[in-house]
Amino acid sequence: MEEQHTATGRPPRQPKPVPPDSSATTFPDLLPSRERLDALRRQHPDVANLALSVAEGQVFPTDLLVIAMIQRSYGVVDALIDAVDSYNIHAAAPLLRLQLDTLFRAHYAASGNSDELAMRLLEGKEFRRMKDSEGKTLNDGRLKDLAAAAHPWAPEVYDKTSGWVHFSLSHMLATVQVSGKSELFMGVPLQPHVIPESLWQEVYGASIRATEELFLYVRGWAERKGMPPGEFRELPD
Repeated sequence: MEEQHTATGRPPRQPKPVPPDSSATTFPDLLPSRERLDALRRQHPDVANLALSVAEGQVFPTDLLVIAMIQRSYGVVDALIDAVDSYNIHAAAPLLRLQLDTLFRAHYAASGNSDELAMRLLEGKEFRRMKDSEGKTLNDGRLKDLAAAAHPWAPEVYDKTSGWVHFSLSHMLATVQVSGKSELFMGVPLQPHVIPESLWQEVYGASIRATEELFLYVRGWAERKGMPPGEFRELPD
């Protein structure tokens, strides 16, 4: 695939510089996780190319689904790193939820006829308007439940990050800081010291895991794309 440039003019395979006064500067222990997630960001074009290059470059409906997921994942990861750099939990948590949303949909696509699913999506059918083999509507909750056995760590993270998508107690707790017995502090924007390092570590850790597991589904598609049923090709590591 041809090397492209992002809206910032930086090639997608170029590392994102660590801004001064970012969370990774304030909390140096965040740097390895930030570097790992940024390395995964830079791998997205190669993962997409892997799916497109096998089977002599033939394009199947599933390819459109897979590349759309990889494209979405790149945008989410790219923005999530920026959000954590700027201590923006209001953006970082919903972005993590989006990444889990993509992972759950990749799991569903891999568990059935992905070409048929891709065609239904291309026709304008939304997941929430479809039903699974048990006749249950494929809303976000159902997709999460279906993926739970394969990704047991993810549903709890998804539920927690949902609190940052829908206005909730999470926003209220982040707004007010108590000092002593009678003093309350509130301000806009959210002050960096309000969010502990441990929460940023959790955001990075879950984002890394979700992205790595999404890549496994793409590799799984590349292994079987265009192959006879039950046969798989070997892929480079």
